[in-house]
Amino acid sequence: MAKLYDLSDNSRIVKALKKGDSTAFEAVYKAYSGLLRTYATNILQDTDAAYEVVQDAFMAIWLNRKSLDDTKSLRNYLLRAVHNNSLRLIKAEEIRRAREEKAMEEQMMDWEEVPVSSQRNELLIPAIERLPEQSRKVLQMSYWEEKKNAVIADELSISIRTVETILYKVKKKLRKEIKKK
Repeated sequence: MAKLYDLSDNSRIVKALKKGDSTAFEAVYKAYSGLLRTYATNILQDTDAAYEVVQDAFMAIWLNRKSLDDTKSLRNYLLRAVHNNSLRLIKAEEIRRAREEKAMEEQMMDWEEVPVSSQRNELLIPAIERLPEQSRKVLQMSYWEEKKNAVIADELSISIRTVETILYKVKKKLRKEIKKK
């Protein structure tokens, strides 16, 4: 018969965890996983990421069980772990996005610095004509009509991020076309 644990007796639960008692771990998981997922989802606004953060917190408890302090609240420890891991995840995502945006901006600047030549135009015009309609429209609005990405996004009812992505992909494709010829 499985041993039942009173979660209000934090010291006893932590001591059982330190001994490697999987029943104690299961009791802690069942008691706190829902609360922790809700907490992480509120921070991250992403249920999949929240699930991963909570799993990581429980994994850390199990792997570091021998160093747990039986005088400290396990619930508070888990909440703090989920909070910190969620913030780390948000920070990592912000850094990744910033790097992506910087790379995209550098690509755009490289493209704009290439001098216009009639030979390049002869290569570009057919390549532009082969682009999907939306890509052509975004390119036209950006370069020939010199509209800002926000204006393009508004007029085409798409997000600014979509406009940036389309421009990035179009420039990459056109650059490749020019290099091929």
